[in-house]
Amino acid sequence: MAYGKGRNKDFMKRMADLGQLPMSAELADLKSRIIATLDKMADAIWPTDILEPIPSGKEMDAVLLKVQSEASKGGLNNVWAEKARLIAKSAVIEQWKRGQRNLFGRFNNIATVGDVLMDDGSKRLVNLPEEFSRSLKLEDAAALQEIAVGLDFNSALQLFRDLADGDHGLPAHHAEALRAMADTVRDRFKRPVWKDDAVVQLHLDYRCLRGGKDALETALQALDETVKSNCAKQLVLPLTSVAPRGAGIAVPLRLVRSVASRIGNHPDLRAAALVVELGPTVGQARMVVTRPPKPMSIADHRTVVAEDFGFRNTSSIAVLRSASLIGEQALARISGHNGGEGKKLTKTAAMKFLTEHVSGDEVEILELVQFDGKDFLDRIAAQAKKVDGLRSEIDRLYSRLGRIRVEINKVAGAAVTELVPEVAAMPHHPRYMAMHGRFFRLLSAIGRLKEARRSVYRAVAGLKTSWFGHVAQRKADLAEKYGAAVVSEDLDVLTIETDDPAYKGRTFNKMINNGSKGQYNFRSDNTLKWRGVASVKVPSFHTSSTDWRNGTVDKAQRRGAVFKAAFDGRKWDADLHAAEMIGRYLFLRPKQGIQVAALAA
Repeated sequence: MAYGKGRNKDFMKRMADLGQLPMSAELADLKSRIIATLDKMADAIWPTDILEPIPSGKEMDAVLLKVQSEASKGGLNNVWAEKARLIAKSAVIEQWKRGQRNLFGRFNNIATVGDVLMDDGSKRLVNLPEEFSRSLKLEDAAALQEIAVGLDFNSALQLFRDLADGDHGLPAHHAEALRAMADTVRDRFKRPVWKDDAVVQLHLDYRCLRGGKDALETALQALDETVKSNCAKQLVLPLTSVAPRGAGIAVPLRLVRSVASRIGNHPDLRAAALVVELGPTVGQARMVVTRPPKPMSIADHRTVVAEDFGFRNTSSIAVLRSASLIGEQALARISGHNGGEGKKLTKTAAMKFLTEHVSGDEVEILELVQFDGKDFLDRIAAQAKKVDGLRSEIDRLYSRLGRIRVEINKVAGAAVTELVPEVAAMPHHPRYMAMHGRFFRLLSAIGRLKEARRSVYRAVAGLKTSWFGHVAQRKADLAEKYGAAVVSEDLDVLTIETDDPAYKGRTFNKMINNGSKGQYNFRSDNTLKWRGVASVKVPSFHTSSTDWRNGTVDKAQRRGAVFKAAFDGRKWDADLHAAEMIGRYLFLRPKQGIQVAALAA
């Protein structure tokens, strides 16, 4: 796309709302034709087995260009057929990669068991179909995981490919378990399908407009001037026709003042591209704005906005001001946690540093803020309960399917593990036909349940996007208010322990952890960069269990929502204490005795 290539590829980018569009007959026709083309293109390049090596982009294009040509000959304007090709190619590659990564992840965690016991009291191996939790011993799973640990990504995939033709030297029940795992992935990661409720996102270039380059440049310039003057603007974008030499499509654009003001008024900011999204009932117009990144340094700051990211309180923030600036030595110590050349501090090194350094009244608190995540967590928990119910029903139906498959194959004289053919093998056998019909009715019901489960996960993704975006913006507001840099932990994994009163089950933990920290960090980091706020990460080890006044590091000091100092019994809110410790990390000074000894040496 024009805004992502060439000399501007390192520019920061933002999407800005240009108003909803009524789905006119022309836009609805365009969407339906693109979806039909997407299905044909995805079908043309989808592999017979998701374990196959992913071909290069050029190899895919060689196939897709033929489908694009056929779509153009069939009456779809070639520019829209090309947009469909780009969408289909990206979707297929992403689904293909996700499937292979999912299988590799399952294999590397094959011995992981769930926290809820099955009906017979045994623990379930969560990355295998349920029947293997009964037939495989935990020692078997551990042995398979040992094999997984010794294989890299490509070697692991090759093992699964080899298992299609034999046991590859593995015990038969081990090989069967791995084949079942691969079948689970194949069933989950099927060819991308665009249904009527899909949203088709079209990134517009000059060929998509009546008037070509002049029309696109005129529209972008008008929007650019409107953003920089912090005003409102309405204009009509003339999209090219659905079919060659057909009538154009008028698309109204509306930039409101509140959106223009949120984008900002950077001198190098520009409206770089336009996007139209075609949904089930309405469309959405957007523009892409870009600007060069602002050079930011944390070394000249004495005020920080320190954040502790958690669960009960999604974000606990302490705004601190030090009598001295952040020193180069402090930044060098944590460079490994911020993409620098230094190594990351180990847990032992971090503990040694914290026990030998202290902080005092030279650092003052300016403001404390907490974003209570209770409502957010309650909503996630409600969705997790829905998923648990759907999973249980899916597992129950799969168990019935397995029993029916055995009976069908016995009647047909086939091996009990044979797949049931969609076309009945014995159309004149009453019992066979009855079971055959029941089998595929259940299979359809499982498909509907899985779609319902996917809808729940989409709802969870929307909840996280909305809440995390709000918290990230408010944190940036505080940084701008005080002219501060942002300090946070270099934390990778967040989970609620099973013995914690807030524990709500594996599904809840999965929903919270599935991209939450990464998603929040991504949104927060981009927000801070866009608004020109410097940020830095410090090691996460012991920040919630350290008394910075005397260098006491003791996990017993934190109990639930309270931090109680072992030294004098002073109490803090545990999350706000952790945030304050994170902020003071950059201003810690050696204990007096250590400092004197160092000078004497």
